[in-house]
Amino acid sequence: MTDERTPLTLGPPPPLDTDSGSSYVHQHKSYETLRERQVKTFQCWICSAILGAFVIGIIISLSYIILGDARKGAANVTNTTESANFPDLFNLISFPLADESIPTWDGPDVSDEDAAAAISEGEKALGDKELLEEALTAPPVNSPTYRHQRAVSTSLAARLVSKLGYVENKATKAIARKFNMNKRHRRWSIGKGLALKLPRVNETQVCDFNARYRTNNGTCNNRKQPYSYGVALIPFRRQLTPDYGDGVSSPRESVDRKALPSARQVSIELHRPSYHNDPNFSVMLAVWGQFLDHDITSTALNQGVGGKAIECCDPGQPQHPECYPVKLGPGDPYFHEYNLTCMNFVRSIPASTGHLGPRQQLNQATAYIDGSVVYGSDDAKVKRLRSGIDGRLRMLTTPDNRELLPQSTDPNDGCNEASMNAAGKYCFESGDDRSNENLHLTSMHLIWARHHNNLTGELKKVNPEWDDERLFQEARRILAAQMQHITYSEFVPVIIGANNSDQMGISPTPDSDRDTYNASVDASIANIFAAAAFRFAHTLLPTLMKQTRDPTSSASGIELHKMLFNPYSLYGSTGLDDAIGGAMSTPLGKYDQFFTTELTERLFEKSEDLLHDRPCGLDLVSLNIQRGRDHGLPSYPHWRKHCRLPPVDTWAQMADAVDPGSLEQMKKMYAEPENVDVYSGALSEPPVKGGVVGPLITCLLGDQFVRLKQGDSFWYERRRGPQRFTRDQLQQIYNTKLSSIICRNSDAITHSPVDLMRKVDRNQNPERPCSELDTFDFGAFRERKKDLTGRVKVATAKVGVLVIQTSSTSTEASVGTSATEPSTTSTTGAATTTTTTASVPAT
Repeated sequence: MTDERTPLTLGPPPPLDTDSGSSYVHQHKSYETLRERQVKTFQCWICSAILGAFVIGIIISLSYIILGDARKGAANVTNTTESANFPDLFNLISFPLADESIPTWDGPDVSDEDAAAAISEGEKALGDKELLEEALTAPPVNSPTYRHQRAVSTSLAARLVSKLGYVENKATKAIARKFNMNKRHRRWSIGKGLALKLPRVNETQVCDFNARYRTNNGTCNNRKQPYSYGVALIPFRRQLTPDYGDGVSSPRESVDRKALPSARQVSIELHRPSYHNDPNFSVMLAVWGQFLDHDITSTALNQGVGGKAIECCDPGQPQHPECYPVKLGPGDPYFHEYNLTCMNFVRSIPASTGHLGPRQQLNQATAYIDGSVVYGSDDAKVKRLRSGIDGRLRMLTTPDNRELLPQSTDPNDGCNEASMNAAGKYCFESGDDRSNENLHLTSMHLIWARHHNNLTGELKKVNPEWDDERLFQEARRILAAQMQHITYSEFVPVIIGANNSDQMGISPTPDSDRDTYNASVDASIANIFAAAAFRFAHTLLPTLMKQTRDPTSSASGIELHKMLFNPYSLYGSTGLDDAIGGAMSTPLGKYDQFFTTELTERLFEKSEDLLHDRPCGLDLVSLNIQRGRDHGLPSYPHWRKHCRLPPVDTWAQMADAVDPGSLEQMKKMYAEPENVDVYSGALSEPPVKGGVVGPLITCLLGDQFVRLKQGDSFWYERRRGPQRFTRDQLQQIYNTKLSSIICRNSDAITHSPVDLMRKVDRNQNPERPCSELDTFDFGAFRERKKDLTGRVKVATAKVGVLVIQTSSTSTEASVGTSATEPSTTSTTGAATTTTTTASVPAT
């Protein structure tokens, strides 16, 4: 039997057999003949392998040519041909994709004196900015602009980190100006420069890589990069070098250094209103997408002193240096009624990188799917949400004995309304500050907070000796695993297609014994994912939402904008079930490049806004396009190349990739294809076969979800290490569905379709009683007891398993696995002992 360590050499000649009468010479010649024959065979294998690789290369090249010709030949017939061909190309791509290498510093060496002078200039710029902020007037409380900035909340920790980022950014611009380092070609970056002596974050955490539980901020997950990969308060990962107007930080411009068309113009002409539904899916698909998004991404925006919102469109005061407002034309079909020429937009804060270089943006959340949307991404938030009793989260108990989220009593949070507060109704607090953004999102937060407390209660029944800390951590561990499984078994296969999910290695693998973890994979969220690709779901939102699941109800649909920052119906006895039921029964909007006016005209609008000078809402599409330019995201053609998709460098090539109507609008607005914003280009592609989104978004989402799976050392399907679940425990997680979570934690929902994100279908997706859906067995989580000898006996059908306790001083890589039962840890908190298993006859 051989393995990877078996040497490719022959052993010594056989020993002399004196009884056979054969001479040593005869045996030696026979051995040499055998050796020559085996060497020739080995050489033939090598030649065959080389020839095979050459043939495969030819086949791949021909595949590209044939597929390209097929697309060209079919372009004038239908756009669905491309969607059928593109999934085949993903067979030729290895995920995760390699990120573009960071360019080296494109200029002269920077002396310590020059660096010190540049840092001083940056510090002065920071001081000037803060002095200006104290004098500026903030937008009116509860205006759409104010609510938008509160909806994308920036924490105190992020604001402190942004000070370093701002100094770095201004220092880099000072160096570029000193050495005349101007943009040299179409997509040019100043590159990674001199390391700066500025304070760092995250590196005070002491790591225990054999710990059973995650840290709250994501540190110590990756053994190679414990303070950067996937950690909160780090820059988003760059798949492609940023494309700034000046190569350093100014928003992206056209390739001829002119201004791009207004983001609002692109929204009006390319993303005009549409009211088509997709009856195959429910709004719950979009609800889960947003809930998941808030677990892994949180882009921090600039704020004034003390977290004050910034006004960018007041001509009566100086403009903040981090303003980048959207220009509104005189012929705007909506905003001209209000005589507006400017839509408020504040840039994302610059993240600290520790060196001179182009501007980066900050992710406040941990990248990992870890339930931080429920608990928070920092120790202080987690502590504030815990009750300190039996591992539970704090909750508000209503007079009718229902549990709601704890209340947020901040009158300036952008959600609380005086009239509701007077009646004792407040908005809510959760692990993510955006939880009140819309009713469906708040409902999902409530469901999962209740679920945590349900988990702790059931775990205490089977493990009555566990204390508050153990119960909290074990429940948090299970909850994160269930979120991961729902995402990868119900959500991702719908969005990118089940076949693509399988080919990329994203789908769950219950029958595999292969470990999922790869320490070299960076799970950090890509900038393109957060600022563009994962915002695809905005096109799926319909204009009207059902207010209840009951088909006999007389309640009419509610306009989407009226559900924003309006969670007060949850105080009613049927509020939660009505909100969840409405999402389950409302058809999803059709995926295309079109958007409802609820998002392009009335975002964050409320009736009381008529009292202010901003009576109308905002345009989410304009904000999304503007955000991509703010982040320096390269244009659409560059991302197609990154994903190995056929190029769109000419309008003729682009005709094979996007909707014909979109192409004509693009030609009118953009001088050439390289100017096209990636958000607009990607949304204009027809969906891939079996999926919801087009090929580019499929690629970008697929890459990120592969990284979130392979780069997470606490991933629920791990087959080795102290973080893993036992086989019986893992089976309970595999049985989890979003419908089972809803059944367990709603107030009175008794029936549900199996797959909540799909339409109800009598044959494919029937409604079932909750008793059949919620079958989670907590017996699998009962801690095994030691006998007097210190051994743990586990009964199995065929053999016994002897579990021997060993020291955990060995690294994770040395922890073995068993074909019968995975090893477990038997301690609370950071694991100090682990157990390995061996299959032996039962005694």
